[in-house]
Amino acid sequence: MTDHTQDAIVVVQTYSDIAAAVSAKEKLEEAGITATIDDMDVVGMTPLAGTAVKIFSKDLEKAKQVLAG
Repeated sequence: MTDHTQDAIVVVQTYSDIAAAVSAKEKLEEAGITATIDDMDVVGMTPLAGTAVKIFSKDLEKAKQVLAG
């Protein structure tokens, strides 16, 4: 198993709606990339902030390719 303790968590993409963020998270996970969605409970309280999808920084380049495809 990979040790993620030394790996920074970064935002790979921010979405204006939760459905798009969930879809992106699922695509990333299908590609073997661990992804999380930032605080789904507060969506709507700050609608201009968007919903951030976060990953480990070591996966950033692969994640960008997955989301671009």
